[in-house]
Amino acid sequence: MTAFAACLFAVTALASALAIMATLRRYGHDALALPARLAACPETLTIHWAMVERVTVPALGALRRDRVTRRRLSAEQRPGLDWPCGELAA
Repeated sequence: MTAFAACLFAVTALASALAIMATLRRYGHDALALPARLAACPETLTIHWAMVERVTVPALGALRRDRVTRRRLSAEQRPGLDWPCGELAA
């Protein structure tokens, strides 16, 4: 089984290398010529990237003014949670 796995690995590595070589043969010249083509273009647009620092955002519920804040009720304040005839079962 190990020899089969090694042979399978070698075949997939060869297929990957062939795919990479075919891609380089097809698009390599265009990729190397791209800086020269961009420099020759009179209508180029230069984009400068900037990094934005991430800040923590508060929860959205705290920002809403129209939402009524909910509070947890204790077991005595919650209606309908007691079994009927609970005293008889005990």
